[in-house]
Amino acid sequence: MKHTNNRQIQEIYYWKGIKQMIKGKLFAVIFIFLVTCLIFFKVFLRGQYPIPGDLLTSFYFPYYSGGWEGYSPWTTHKELLGADSIRQIYLWKEFAADEFKQGKAPLWNPYTFSGQPLLANFQSSVFYPFNIFYFLTNAKNAWLLLVMIQPLLGGLFMYLLLKSYKLEKWPSIFGSIAFMFSSYLITWMENGNVSHSYVWLPLAFWSINNYFQNSKFNYLLILTASLALSILAGHPQTAIYVYSAVGLYWIFKVLSEKKLLVPKFGAIIFVFLASLLVSAVQIIPTFQFYKISPISLPFSREVFDWGILPYKNLITFFASDFFGHPANNNFWSHSYGDFTPYFGVIPLILSLWGIFNLWKEKFVKFLTLVSVLFIFAAVNGPITWAIRAFQIPLIDATTPSRFISISIFLLIILSSLSLADILKNFDDKKYLKKFIYFQIGIGFIYFLMWAFAQVGAKFMSPKDVWEVNLSVTKRNLILPTFSYLSLFAGSLIVLLKPKSLKLPINLKQAFIYGIFAITMLGGVYYTNKFLPTSPKSFIFPDHPIFSWLQDNAGINRFYGGGTAHIDFNFPTHYKVYGAEGYDTLRIERYSQLLASAATGKVPKTYLRSDGVFPTEENGFRKRLFDLLGVKYLLDKEDSPKNAADFHYERFSNDKVKGIWQQDKFQVFQRETVIPRIFQTTRYLVASDEEIINKIYDPQFDLRTLLLESQPPLDIQSSDQSAVEPEIIKYSPGEIIIKTKLDQNSLLFVSDAHDPNWHVKIDGQTTPLLRAHYAFLSAAVPKGEHTVEFYYQSKSFKTGVHITMASLVMLIILGVYTAKKQKTK
Repeated sequence: MKHTNNRQIQEIYYWKGIKQMIKGKLFAVIFIFLVTCLIFFKVFLRGQYPIPGDLLTSFYFPYYSGGWEGYSPWTTHKELLGADSIRQIYLWKEFAADEFKQGKAPLWNPYTFSGQPLLANFQSSVFYPFNIFYFLTNAKNAWLLLVMIQPLLGGLFMYLLLKSYKLEKWPSIFGSIAFMFSSYLITWMENGNVSHSYVWLPLAFWSINNYFQNSKFNYLLILTASLALSILAGHPQTAIYVYSAVGLYWIFKVLSEKKLLVPKFGAIIFVFLASLLVSAVQIIPTFQFYKISPISLPFSREVFDWGILPYKNLITFFASDFFGHPANNNFWSHSYGDFTPYFGVIPLILSLWGIFNLWKEKFVKFLTLVSVLFIFAAVNGPITWAIRAFQIPLIDATTPSRFISISIFLLIILSSLSLADILKNFDDKKYLKKFIYFQIGIGFIYFLMWAFAQVGAKFMSPKDVWEVNLSVTKRNLILPTFSYLSLFAGSLIVLLKPKSLKLPINLKQAFIYGIFAITMLGGVYYTNKFLPTSPKSFIFPDHPIFSWLQDNAGINRFYGGGTAHIDFNFPTHYKVYGAEGYDTLRIERYSQLLASAATGKVPKTYLRSDGVFPTEENGFRKRLFDLLGVKYLLDKEDSPKNAADFHYERFSNDKVKGIWQQDKFQVFQRETVIPRIFQTTRYLVASDEEIINKIYDPQFDLRTLLLESQPPLDIQSSDQSAVEPEIIKYSPGEIIIKTKLDQNSLLFVSDAHDPNWHVKIDGQTTPLLRAHYAFLSAAVPKGEHTVEFYYQSKSFKTGVHITMASLVMLIILGVYTAKKQKTK
């Protein structure tokens, strides 16, 4: 009977423990969810969307000129914060989802750069699992969910990680909140891919902790998935950092816990290899695209030098807006997003206290040294020198300041360990005195910042400029100084424990709630100030000028110059055809051709990401317009007088005709443009230099194709002018043409040439030719034929097969090891 009672007591305690654990985890989940809602309070209170639609409609043509429903001339924007989300990521994800819904892989985007790979550009993150939102709702709501889930995932994963270090509830939640408010996560949250690559890092560390605790294979699978998802999220630079941090942490765990070296290092090699194989569907096409992109050329690496973090910007760890803020138009440094490492004043102080007080612990040494390593990688020093000197692929063409994202993550872990240590020694007066003395040292840093803000202008030149800059600094030092003083005052109260102080809760709870309140106050202020939001109606609204192009332009391309310039990737949303583009990965030869329009020669260097025409007519641009099928030119008249006030003098060197006007907006038709698709019997074989010279020779007829080698058919030149064949189908990645000519000929399509394009004539494969330096062509026999140009990526097929095979193998291994462990 006694035995039964003991057993019942044990069961009671067991289930009580389970309930407490569930209650604790549920509290943490609810808390993290509420903080996520706090970050996006404008979504819930105002119905706004986390995307810079205000920037879109107040900065970019044609929206800022009015003419669309909902236009307000008083719309303002937060500088250029998050511009890439509307200039790239939103558009690519929307287009990719549309292609998937039609049962097609989104391999090719015909609307920019005269056509370019989409899936292979990596940042489109076509296979990221959370793109499932696009199949559950419309593109705007899918984007909202995609953005909002990032801090939620980051907070939950960080909580799991910190609990795996045996930390109590409050230190674990504290670290989660600090991570959710950290600068790298917040700065790139609305980009749509950078933060998604980043949030898997704490889950990867959690998997490592659990694997080293019990060696279960399922944790290796979770680690593999975390790394693969970091890749598929769409930001290769962040994914590389995640892999680096995971590798270093694995080495630390092996060496510190004295595990068997060969099996443990074999396990991480397996994980790295498996995650890359699972991601092959993205990696292999991107690698092929990388090889034909100018990003691999030395001149494109100039961004690396530009992106090195200045040493002075390390002060933003202590005060994020020390140099002002672009949202207030008072930013007096450069690149706020990349050069502002910050994760909260109190978390920073606690992390530094952890380094100072817990240095004897091996894990603290690891966190500190690796944090310092990644800080050194972000600033000018031996690491950045080595990357430049050895031209490390991918890394040497990125922004080194972003290395500091790993330092932020590791320092947040340190802050949680430090808070746990403070709570453990809460009643130790000797410990508290030491902590207060340490904070006095930190206070000296804030004293120096205030001193510089007060008197620095007297020693700087020009004085009047520095007086303005430092007046901004003084305002922006108030909140971080308040955060520091709050922690200092709270610590002092804990030490002194004044009897007159009466609280409804105990002092430890008051201390915890206090640092949470101050941390969240600073975090919400920081995120609200930085993150732009806008009404749903501001997200690519319908506009008359796009409606006209959709209804009338067909497959012909357009160009808007000067104040009528339409940003490069916007045509993708409206499915109209542009010749310019904005993407780091783009086809090299097409980029060279666009760049050559400036001087008539292919330059040695040109813009890293932008493919643009010269802003002014120089003779060369007109020839390229003709070749690329740019039939329509856009313009605007800010003070329209009637329905025909076309300014032909703006196109004095071109033969144009005004054909449409609505209020400010005008469309001109070019008279000399050659057809987008035509057949001809006239051609020349020439070298690259000769081809460029001929293209810009005004006496040369562009209907005579310039080839790099002899065509596979015997084609006799004739006086017959170029013939426009019947276009049966023109869609992304597929062009079907009906030809009918009584002699062998060449078929020309002014879409950018890529080795993944293929040609079939009446179902039979025929060689793909490259004409006019960068475009599609094929030799067609005489008679009536159906010619199909189709984009079919061998690298994509290879990637799909490798990814599928890898997933099947991992599932089999997972099931096998699970059964094996059950039988033990």
